[in-house]
Amino acid sequence: MRLLSRCGLRASLVWLVLASTACGSGDEKEPPIPDSGTPSALDPAPTRTKPGEYTCAGCPDTDISSFEYNAGNVTQDTFDGTVSNAVGNGTFYVAGEDGQELAGPIATDPDTGDFSFTAPLFCGEQLVKCVWSNAAGSYVLVTRVVTTDCITPDIRATLSWDAQGSDWELHLIKPGGHINDDATDCTWTSCVGSRPDWGVQGDLADDPKKDVDDTGDFGPENILLARPENGTYHVMVEHWGAGSPESDGRLVLNVAGQVTVIDIQDLPPRSVWKAATITWPGGAVTPSTEKYDCSGSWSSGCTAALP
Repeated sequence: MRLLSRCGLRASLVWLVLASTACGSGDEKEPPIPDSGTPSALDPAPTRTKPGEYTCAGCPDTDISSFEYNAGNVTQDTFDGTVSNAVGNGTFYVAGEDGQELAGPIATDPDTGDFSFTAPLFCGEQLVKCVWSNAAGSYVLVTRVVTTDCITPDIRATLSWDAQGSDWELHLIKPGGHINDDATDCTWTSCVGSRPDWGVQGDLADDPKKDVDDTGDFGPENILLARPENGTYHVMVEHWGAGSPESDGRLVLNVAGQVTVIDIQDLPPRSVWKAATITWPGGAVTPSTEKYDCSGSWSSGCTAALP
């Protein structure tokens, strides 16, 4: 777990701090951003594209002084610290190379300003943005993070949810598989601390990995898969705990270089959202709004023969 002062990144001795002088402000002007077409729906601060902090009089604030580091061979990192004068929770956003992106909420203690979240990271260079707001405006912290000795997975699924949800669970099910079957479903029972053997037998490079698994509020959860077998994969979401039936969430799929955002609404406990199918080769993503009430077939998860 890493902490980089205010936004998060608890430092270890193996860190390579690339720079500590990049700093912005609410009044600083940045070079124009090239027009990339449709603006990202996930980016909470699209004009903030350089490492540093951006604030204003009366805005939230932190005490961070370093904005770039080399994370090494990791696929996720924990960000924690304290923010002052923020109202409500924050938002994090990760922008990778080649248009990859994901986002989620930052649970922030209303009394102390303490926060902690685990952000999935892309392979190579990326920007991690943390944003908090109040009546005066927004505070934006932009950190440049580099991961090394890594590969870009063909399929990445990232899930987050709101305060009304209780332990949502993310599933990536291989062709011909079933939900909560440890051999064919990458989820908390099969993909955390171990990995089911998919693809070429004995080859870890084509096995799925759940590198972020959250058991409380907000998430995120994150599943990676490189070198998928041919066929149709199913991405499903369980509302595992005893949360509200009005709980909402968001699934972000980075598949074959394309980003698909799926908003999930009103997912009751012990229900499954059949969020999407992914067809390989090609990586065609087909979102779905179908919900399945699994309350009659439940034992430490949905036991129905889904999909």
